[in-house]
Parts: sequence; C-alpha cells; structure tokens
Amino acid sequence: MNALLTKRVELFDNIAKNFEFLIPKDVETIFLLLNLEAKIENKEIEDVFTQKDFEDAVDEVSVMLKRERGIQKENISKRLSQHFYSTLKIGEEYRYALTVFAKDFIKLLMNEVAPNYENLELIHTFTRTLPVQDDDVTSMDKFNYWYAHHYSSSKKFILAHTDNLQHFVDRKVTELRTLLKPNVENPKEMITQFLIIFEQLGKQTEGVTQALNFKQGVIDKIKYSEENFKDVREHWEQYDRIYTEVISFFENIDNRVLIINDKIQQARTRLKSLYDNLRYKQQYKLRIEKFLLYLLRGSKVVDVPNKPDKKIVLPSTLGKKEIPYFRDKFFFPPIIDFGEYHKIESPFYQEDEEFKRLSEAEKIKQLQRQENTGKWMETLRGEIELGREVIFEQWLDKILTKEDNLEIPIDICFSLIDEYKNRDDVKLEIEKKLIMPLSTNLALWKLKLTPTEKEITE
Repeated sequence: MNALLTKRVELFDNIAKNFEFLIPKDVETIFLLLNLEAKIENKEIEDVFTQKDFEDAVDEVSVMLKRERGIQKENISKRLSQHFYSTLKIGEEYRYALTVFAKDFIKLLMNEVAPNYENLELIHTFTRTLPVQDDDVTSMDKFNYWYAHHYSSSKKFILAHTDNLQHFVDRKVTELRTLLKPNVENPKEMITQFLIIFEQLGKQTEGVTQALNFKQGVIDKIKYSEENFKDVREHWEQYDRIYTEVISFFENIDNRVLIINDKIQQARTRLKSLYDNLRYKQQYKLRIEKFLLYLLRGSKVVDVPNKPDKKIVLPSTLGKKEIPYFRDKFFFPPIIDFGEYHKIESPFYQEDEEFKRLSEAEKIKQLQRQENTGKWMETLRGEIELGREVIFEQWLDKILTKEDNLEIPIDICFSLIDEYKNRDDVKLEIEKKLIMPLSTNLALWKLKLTPTEKEITE
C-alpha cells in the first residue's frame, strides 16, 4: 500500500512539473493544433509536414485571432515540441509529425464541442470490439488481454457516446426555457425545430438501447467461464474483480440511458403542450383583434337624453346577453331507501385436487427431512459422547452422498453449533477461511467439535 502511494505521489509530482506542457493554457497553441489537424485531414499538408507548413499554419492562426504583432513562432514551437509534435530527419531536411497525444487531445476537444452522433456506430462496438471469444476465457493471461485491450477501449467509447448524448440533451433542455420568455422571435418555428431535434435524440437513445441488448452475451460468457479460474486463488480473485467491474459498468450505463430517455420524453411532452397552447393563443388573439376591429368600426357615440353625458351604442348585430344563475338549496337531506336489497350467493367452492396433492407431498418431504436430520444428529451426538472428534467437513460429504439433499447437512451444521456453543465439555472451533479449489458451488467454514478431557474421563 505504501509503495502504491509513493508511486502515485511521484506521478502527481511529474504532472505538476510538466503541466504547462501537457495542457496548453493559451488559445494560440490550441488553435494551432486544431489548424494543423484540419489541414492534415483535408489533405492540404501531409502527416509529416515541413517547417514552412508549420509557419503558414501559425500565420493563419494569427490572422484568425487578429493579432497585430503576430505570434512568436519560436516560442510556440518550443511549447509544442515537448508533447505535441515530434521531429523527424528526412535526408537533410527536418520535418514534424503530430503525436498520438496531440491527436487524442484534438479529438476530445472537437467531440466535446461538436459531437457527431451519426458517425458513432455503437452497435459495431458491441458486435466487433467488445464480445468475448471462446479462446479469451481459457487462461488468465488471455482474459486480462481481453480486459485491457477490448473491454477498456469499448468502455471509453460507450462512455463518450453517452456523455455527449447527455450533454447535448441537457443543453437543449436548457434552451427550452428561452421559449417561455416574452418577445421571442418566431417561437412557433423554434418549437418545431426543437421537436425535430428531440425526435432525433429519441431515435439515438433507442439505438443505444438496442446496442445494449448485446451486453448480455458478454456477461454470460464471463459468468459461465468461472470454472476455468477456480484452481488458483490469485486467478479467481482477478476473475471476480473483472466480472464485478463489467456488471457495475453496464448497470451504470443502463441507468444513464434511462435518465436521458426520461429527459427527452419530458421535453417532447412539454414542447407539444407549449406548441398547442401557442396555437390556441394565436387563434384567440386573431379572433379578439377581429372582434375589436368590428366594434371600432360599427359602434357609435350618441347623446344621452336629458343628460349631458354620452354613451357608446354597439352595432345592431350585437345584443346583450344575460347569464342565468340559479342556486339550489336543500332544506333537508334526501331520503335514501335501504329497504330493498339483493342477496348474493357465493359460488360453489371447488377444491384444487392437484394443489392439495402437491401440498401433502411437500409436507411429507419436510417431515422426512426432519426425521433424517434427527437420525444424523443422534449419530453425531454418539460420536461426541464416545470422545471422538467430529470434523464436519468430512461428515458433510457422507451426509450429502447418503441423502442427496443439501438442506439436511446445512440444518445439522446449525443445530450442532446451537447445541454445543455454550457447553464446557465440548470445544467448538470454526475456521473462517475459504478453501481453494472449490469443488462445488458451496463454500463452508471449517467446523470441528472436540470433546475435552473431562468428558473422556467420565
């Protein structure tokens, strides 16, 4: 444990000393890496590029960032030479190539900012990279190789896929709040676009769910291969650790996909409700505007007879309407007649003969088990009374061979412990240690009953 802690401290010290070279802190360096990678992908420069290609890329970044004094090419080249590009000598000319670390760093940046879901074929990972072949579980070395090279790479890809999907959904759900704010231009068009986006995301999560259906084959293959690793304790512990980690990982992915799908469904429901409300509000608004325009055009202002006041006369087609209002009162509670009732007879009860027969057979089986347990207990008590040592591990095989029932020796084991745990004339020893290799799926403590000298003399 101390050696592991020391190694970790040394690793952190090395990262602290090289942090400024591992993670670029200035935007110029990051833009230059992105520009070089884009040029390589677009075949504008070769993978192994020249000094002139490097300087041209620096000048383009300087123009992009509107740097009047330009960028110091020697300084930025020195920063990148530590971990981001390597120098190669071809003939008399020195050339440069981006390192694997630089390419992975650029991919992480691009995937975080603008993930492309259409090119993430998750089913391909579950059907080609992740599956366990028959030869992978024949030895621990091969199983560790599958875990390190197939499972680890697949795990990173699956996590990146779900991370990007979750971040995108969260961002779109946050943008939904802008639709509730006033003075939003073209809210109906925005809602339509959001509906299309969440429809696509729903299909994406459905694809993830379909891909996750292939995980059961991997889990079953690992589970059924446990017999190959039981002979050596160290191999068993490694197998158990890998199997537990795989199960936990897929449970985590299942939960994340369920959460993402719930968010998408809630957002779609909210969008449709908002869209319907907006449509009804627009119709109501148009009708109100038409009605008010009709009132302005058809109404007249006239004098009130014998009064200096004036009043507005509505168009003749509009008449006053009164809303009727009635209030019923109950002076006494209504009388409910309970005089008539209908007698309901229960149907004839029919006993299930098959169930009755099975119940009786189960009771007879339990009685037989109790009787056999009592007989074996009498035998073991006799052994102890004669001063003989009882090693239950040996008696377990005898009882199991004779009875062909695992419940009987388990009942006997607990009965022995309960009967002799507080007696002074018998020493009860239980060794809590796992026995390897395991011949069966049952792991027991070593139980031993030893009569003391006091009982032997008696």
